[in-house]
Amino acid sequence: MTIRDYPWEPSYATSDIREDGKLVDVLHDFYIPALSRATRYDRVAGYFSSSSLAAASQGFSRFIENGGEARFVVGMQLDPDDAAAILQGDEQRASQAMLAELESRQQWPSGLRHGVELLAWMVANGHLRIRVGLRVHAKDGSPQPLDYAQDGYLHEKWAILGDGQDELYISGSLNESQTALAINAENINVHPSWEDWGRKAIPQKHRNFKALWQGNHPAIRTFSLPEAVEAELVKIARNAGSLREIDGTPMVPEPKQVREKDEVVPSFAERLRFAMLRLAPLLPGGERVAIETTPIEPWPHQRFVANRLLETYPRNHLLCDEVGLGKTIEAGLAFRALWLSGRASSIRVFAPASLTSQWLVEMAEKFYLPFVRRTSRKGRWERIDLLDGEPEQGQGQMFNAPLEIISTGLVINRHGGRLLASLPETDLVLVDEAHKARRQTPDNQSTMPRFNKLYQELQSALYGKARTLLLATATPMQLNRVEAFDLLKLMPSAGAVQFSEDLCETYYRVRDKLLNQEPMADYESEWLRRYLNNVRASSPEQWHFVNEHVLSPFGKSGLEDFTDRWLEPMIWDEVQPALSLLAPLGRSMLRHTRSLLRAYQREGLLNANLAWREVAPSIIPLGGIEREVYNQLQEYCADLASHMAANMEEGRQRAAIGFYLSFLRLRYASSFHALRCSLERRLVKIQQTLDHKAQQVATSDGSREELEELRDDEVEGLVLKHRTESDLTWEQGAVSRLITTMDKLPATPRKMRQLLEHIDQRRINSSDRVRQLVLFTRYTDTMEYLHEELRRRLPGCPIGTFSGAGGTLRRAGEFQPERMDRTTIKQRFVAGNIDILLCTDAAAEGLNLQSADLLINFDLPWNPMMLEQRIGRIDRIGQHHTQIQVLNYLYQGSVEEVVYSRLVKRFREALTVSGELQFSLLPIQPEDFEDYAKAEGEEGKIDEEELIRRAQEHAKRIQERQQLTEFKAEEQKAAYEHLEAQQRREPLPASLECIWKIISESDYLKALGGGVESFAHGDAFRLVDVPGVPRDVLLTTSRELFEHGLGAEDRRRLHFATYGDPVFEKLLDYMLQPFEAVLAAWQTRKPLSALQLGGQRWVTTDDLLESELPEGGEIELVARAQRLPGRQDDRVGRQQKVMLDAAAANLAEQKLKPTPDTPNNQIAELDRFRGDVNQRHGQRVHLKFDAPDRNGMLALKDTLLWPVREKAAGLQVDADPLLLSATRDVIYRQLSDMKKDSRTGHEVAKRLRESAASMS
Repeated sequence: MTIRDYPWEPSYATSDIREDGKLVDVLHDFYIPALSRATRYDRVAGYFSSSSLAAASQGFSRFIENGGEARFVVGMQLDPDDAAAILQGDEQRASQAMLAELESRQQWPSGLRHGVELLAWMVANGHLRIRVGLRVHAKDGSPQPLDYAQDGYLHEKWAILGDGQDELYISGSLNESQTALAINAENINVHPSWEDWGRKAIPQKHRNFKALWQGNHPAIRTFSLPEAVEAELVKIARNAGSLREIDGTPMVPEPKQVREKDEVVPSFAERLRFAMLRLAPLLPGGERVAIETTPIEPWPHQRFVANRLLETYPRNHLLCDEVGLGKTIEAGLAFRALWLSGRASSIRVFAPASLTSQWLVEMAEKFYLPFVRRTSRKGRWERIDLLDGEPEQGQGQMFNAPLEIISTGLVINRHGGRLLASLPETDLVLVDEAHKARRQTPDNQSTMPRFNKLYQELQSALYGKARTLLLATATPMQLNRVEAFDLLKLMPSAGAVQFSEDLCETYYRVRDKLLNQEPMADYESEWLRRYLNNVRASSPEQWHFVNEHVLSPFGKSGLEDFTDRWLEPMIWDEVQPALSLLAPLGRSMLRHTRSLLRAYQREGLLNANLAWREVAPSIIPLGGIEREVYNQLQEYCADLASHMAANMEEGRQRAAIGFYLSFLRLRYASSFHALRCSLERRLVKIQQTLDHKAQQVATSDGSREELEELRDDEVEGLVLKHRTESDLTWEQGAVSRLITTMDKLPATPRKMRQLLEHIDQRRINSSDRVRQLVLFTRYTDTMEYLHEELRRRLPGCPIGTFSGAGGTLRRAGEFQPERMDRTTIKQRFVAGNIDILLCTDAAAEGLNLQSADLLINFDLPWNPMMLEQRIGRIDRIGQHHTQIQVLNYLYQGSVEEVVYSRLVKRFREALTVSGELQFSLLPIQPEDFEDYAKAEGEEGKIDEEELIRRAQEHAKRIQERQQLTEFKAEEQKAAYEHLEAQQRREPLPASLECIWKIISESDYLKALGGGVESFAHGDAFRLVDVPGVPRDVLLTTSRELFEHGLGAEDRRRLHFATYGDPVFEKLLDYMLQPFEAVLAAWQTRKPLSALQLGGQRWVTTDDLLESELPEGGEIELVARAQRLPGRQDDRVGRQQKVMLDAAAANLAEQKLKPTPDTPNNQIAELDRFRGDVNQRHGQRVHLKFDAPDRNGMLALKDTLLWPVREKAAGLQVDADPLLLSATRDVIYRQLSDMKKDSRTGHEVAKRLRESAASMS
């Protein structure tokens, strides 16, 4: 039966008379026929009341036959104080109000009782989900009564029913009062999707319902049904007798509420198997269970990074894999393992706002971690419903969730310090795009550093409150050398050199002498020996890894000779890998490049293809009216910059105007449609400003980081504040003239014609179907424009879209697109059911589209990293083709054409300076793009030669950084193979194979009607009659099947049988109901050694499956000691920095002039002294110094890099030329930071002693 095959009336009312002369019965004439055909039912109801719930249940008796799923939004009527508290996340008040509506059930009329019991059964068995809505003012967000209408919003009651093909939209009275319920009074209008009005109305209603369900409707704030209320509904369902409609009609077929004693129940042995699955993450090796049971197959290096984070937890690390190699995957694997094993109870990710949604989706889809995402200080959050993959929103205080993803924009604005002051101590904090935490003048290392807001908050707040701090960046090689050392200051594993860039430089200078086979002085050998012994003490895991898995036998013995026996290694080359991995950056940095994947591929160790890519420019000539629009845009940009020049507010307006103008140039490079949309919105904002009605966009400090956090519509409102009326009127005219010029553009611009030509070349047999391709654009406006153009020209081509708003699929021959979640879009594309997928950059993280061999960049980002992320969607392990092509659309003569075409040709050799850099990762920064794109005469404009000079500087810097951390791909591969072989010998408490065996061989689940079904890409188990699980949901442990899906026509829901998946979790909880101790252990996450029963003891599921299991007994859970995350020890690094500053203070007092002078003149005497010491072949001098914490210094003296002794007058260090050089740099930097009249030896010494005291 389908919805379309029933003769629906335009309306149904209890006062109407049918053709047979009887009154209309809305329940039997509409609801039961409709819901017996429907599989989806979305309803916006009235109040949360017993009568409303009962009325909403109508027709449910037939709905479950099709495995139907319903979603209801119900309103609440509360006093303003209660409503305000609930909006701030007070779930208890919401629970109290709703539970009151479910009291006194014994006095309910039979119709009311039947309806609520039927609805409760739907909730308890996973067929119905409810969100509760509070009415707020659409503009100011203040709580209002549900019937409030003064802001223009009228709360209506309506619903949409669908069968997967067609839909019905119903509206009307949907009367839910107890009186109306008693007489079954209702009046509804019906609008089918195949009729004109319904075809127009239903897409809008879907958008409305989505906004309500996800909690982002301006007039209704929704939140999930409180746990206490859901538990009460489950209780009602359990105590219900025979389920009936409100008029007494019984449910057909009648569900089995309580099974008779002679019916099948899970055997004790079967429950024991499920108990072992439940507890596996808590057993020894449980962290590996979390890693090995994800729906993705981690690459070898991803496993290594995750395992390294776990075995060294709680140590800080730098995650620095090249773009496209999966830093998010590595972090997610570690998060999942720590979370499931109970070792971490709070994890927070700080990321740029533009990346927070990608993090949220990745953590939900790949790791089943229920993170919430926060981009506002007002308590609003978003999360992914793990059951259906849909986003939902709610309200609650910042930091009250254990798993949070927080926009760094909240940290860097003027309230950031106050926000982080309330941050609780957190087990693990990850900061993404950590390279944005930097000093303001990295090229000037001779002065004291000034750090930006993000670095300041990292150093002052996050470093102290995070037990573990992970800094993720794909561009450590593109940082200035000293910026990499700045990040190292947040890594206690760096040991003695942690807080001093001078000591980091000292190590690399000594190491480079060895690598260049230059003779080392005795003091240099001794210093290196002390450094290496410091590593062995402070980073034992790294030392063990290098010794056991990296070094050859010659290298291992050579390192031992040098550190323990004071002998020179016979072959320094054999020790070289240790000198890289034990270097300051090597100790904390985890970095891999695509060269490692190629090494695996050469050895046949990748079980999937790794394609070769061809990146080619597609240059589009610019002439005629298109050129005129460009020239007029440049004129507007230059004139606006000129108009604003006289109104600069401490640099804030200057930064904002530059950002806005770059934004317009990027919109132009994307599409004329995108530019026009922005200009039209700008025109509206200008008029609103003139009318004093505009909401002005303000930034706290005008920093680039803060500007990058703005939404596009906010960027379009920049620099309208503090403008004169005449100035705004001028801009209004300039924008209007530009729009008028755009009216003359051809209907099909050149870039669109280029796209159509490339699509024509991929047509299949002259039809509208084409060989698969992915197209990326930066802006949603451009994506929607392309979608409309291609829909009109290729009606027979299935076209999908994916953006921050979600995904859609327009099937061949259909007009309306169908909304789909991210997973479904990916599965349909990989299965070949989508020919063209249009994406914005929201899809550039984590969406695997390896079935396509062509990616078109319709526009190009000004950040080469983002371009690499786009390409990474098809250039992945498992790519179906041996070669892929990337076409970059470039306007001739544009900044993009200069950078991505001409510069590439001139820079091919520089791009591969180390054989590690990707082709697309040009040594160009976004700021370089912006400066080159400026109009002639605009401040900061650079020419092509300057652009190339900057690129060469960046390339040189990259090469230097590469040498700091060099660990060759072949050496990495060999080390990881050795390590993996060792790990494979260790027992694994549970695996995907075990999970599948236990589920697929379950006699009980089969007796309920479940069973194994086979599909093209693997097997799945169909679940039937499992409470809380919708009927005919399938579970699989096949990663291939989960990746490809069941098939285009099979609309059943497929879930991956792993920890965190809601269906898998409900199955475990149901099977283990009698085993309360097992369920309690899982809730508390206490570590276990084994599961024990009688004389048998099991630590792995494999052991249990091979055992003869008893049919009863008392299960004993054997506890083990819990490793609590402690505070990382950075005392060695602090005391070493204290010694350096204090020794420098002593030298400054002795060797600098007592009268003020220039830094160079002041340092001259110290340089002469250093020269004398060097001429004496490195003879040491004794430097006295004072330490604020003398006992602390002496306690660590054996771990410092120079010998320290206690003397009667203080402490003394044997200073060699290395220490004198380091102290010289410290002194010179301090001199350069001081005012001219204070540059005396005494004042420098005073400042350095203050620095030492603050560090101590």
